Amino acid sequence: MRLTFAVIPTHDRPAELRQTIESLALPPERVLVIDNASTPPVADVAAHVVRDEEQPPNISRLWNIGLNWAHEQAAGEKYAVAVLNDDLVLPPGFLAAMVGALDRYGAAIAYPDRSGDNADWHNTEQGPVLKVDRMTGYAFVVDGEANLRADERFRWWYGDDDLEWQAQAAGGTVRVGGVTVEHLYSNVSTYEDPTLVAQTEVDAQSFIAKWGRPSWLFPTTTS
Repeated sequence: MRLTFAVIPTHDRPAELRQTIESLALPPERVLVIDNASTPPVADVAAHVVRDEEQPPNISRLWNIGLNWAHEQAAGEKYAVAVLNDDLVLPPGFLAAMVGALDRYGAAIAYPDRSGDNADWHNTEQGPVLKVDRMTGYAFVVDGEANLRADERFRWWYGDDDLEWQAQAAGGTVRVGGVTVEHLYSNVSTYEDPTLVAQTEVDAQSFIAKWGRPSWLFPTTTS
């Protein structure tokens, strides 16, 4: 039996944040909200809240705040950590399905299906995959025993890809078939902020510099 925790960075989405927390169905002491300079500050949520003022944000650093917190809370017990965006609707049984997949495959990270084939996929090899098969950076669950941390050089994008490739060397990742998550505002924060758009390009080049190749591919068609 694992302890299960959740980490949710947030900025100015109070209603969506509460919805995400409610769909988790975890006790408040197992949920950490990292309030990244929200106005007004996050309050009255069923979670522990810490405040972070850095703008523009470093999402990898925010994830690490949460991963380190969960490690301390687990106090040597076996555990898993859900790393979530603040604009999700999670299906019933989400955490149980993700943790079950970690245990079945001995994987380091589990994430929900968006490929449409509803099949589990246990990936243990680093290398580019189709975009639809890449890890869902908005919702994934980390095996605490893998001791993974985000590389804070990836300030906005590609931190999830870097974690995915780290995980593939530590037991693999597993896409859990039949489990989907509703992501309300995909990439809205990025495209509304020119600074973050520019950061994605920097992060893309940093990923190639670190790993020697891009992390994912767009599908191609032939006639």
